[in-house]
Amino acid sequence: MNDVGKAWRDLWKTPDGAMLVAGGVGERQVAWVRVLVVSLLLLSPLYRELFEPFDLRNFLGLIDNLLALAYALAVYFYLRLRSYTSWIGFLTSTLDGALVSLLLVLYVLAVSPLEGVNDTYNFEVYFLVIMAMSLRQDRRICLLAGGLVVAQYGALLSYVMTHYDLAEAYRQHSKVGEFNTVYQIRRLVLLSSAVLLSFLYMTRSRALVNDAIHDPLTGLLNRGYFDTLFDHEIERARRYGHRFAVVMVDADHFKRINDTVGHAAGDAVLKALGRLLRAGVRDSDIIVRFGGEEFVLLLHETGPDAARAKGEALRAAAQNHPVIAPNGTRIDLTISIGIAIYPDDGDNAHALLSCADQRMLSAKQAGRNRVVAG
Repeated sequence: MNDVGKAWRDLWKTPDGAMLVAGGVGERQVAWVRVLVVSLLLLSPLYRELFEPFDLRNFLGLIDNLLALAYALAVYFYLRLRSYTSWIGFLTSTLDGALVSLLLVLYVLAVSPLEGVNDTYNFEVYFLVIMAMSLRQDRRICLLAGGLVVAQYGALLSYVMTHYDLAEAYRQHSKVGEFNTVYQIRRLVLLSSAVLLSFLYMTRSRALVNDAIHDPLTGLLNRGYFDTLFDHEIERARRYGHRFAVVMVDADHFKRINDTVGHAAGDAVLKALGRLLRAGVRDSDIIVRFGGEEFVLLLHETGPDAARAKGEALRAAAQNHPVIAPNGTRIDLTISIGIAIYPDDGDNAHALLSCADQRMLSAKQAGRNRVVAG
């Protein structure tokens, strides 16, 4: 029962910083594909409106496509200027499905109920919308926005079945085909299946992404992903005028531990240090195993005084928590820390990391087990 509750809470948990960045990459990919697809879909109703006799169905499709293009361009340029957040993914996924539903509703109300529920050309766009949801790297979006697509089409069917004489509608518009209940149920099943597949694909993709961006020994983010994440943090801090701290942490005498106690003891030290750093900062802060015995922390909205205080707290915690090696040897662990502040010590990743690294080396040269800041 506890496992079920944990899985349920994990399902609705906000993605961590790494998955949020991955979702932002997916959202930007969807944005330019959306502009491309809507532009191509616009060609057909535009051509018919210009060169063929007036047709109400085509005119409604043209209006809906123009609205979709305006929306697609607005999202595209917004994402070029702003950072991605989860609410953007929810909003765009919901609006993508709603625009398809809106067109079907217009067909029902202005042309014929059968035009809305028997349409195949626009109905297929639902599947593109559902497939794109998985690129946001957020299972909540797949379930909620995908479920809303199924609910919208189900509500449209219910309205048509209860408010129209479908036999009379078929006599007046026989070219679009008669209403078939089994066929409509099949449509709902296919939409639901697409939502489920999108959710499962996203879940699997998320697991693969997590494996690729995390260090297998400590479970912390790895350096390969850190470059992308760091650029995102700088962009966000610059846009909102926030400070953040870059904290470089190095385990003292780590080579000596490996040489005298063994590599298994060295691994135990790295795991213990990773857990200590994770427990000592906020969930929103970022911890990276930078390489070897070096770790980098990004502390959001943190100035020089708060960063130094946090560094001292982490240093003291490491000193007061000896590590027991697999062979039972007690290892007294100390760490040296260097701190740089954005934008005081630099406005790009290279400058900030270089500053924090030099200050960490200064801490080493001054005797280790200390914190050096600006």
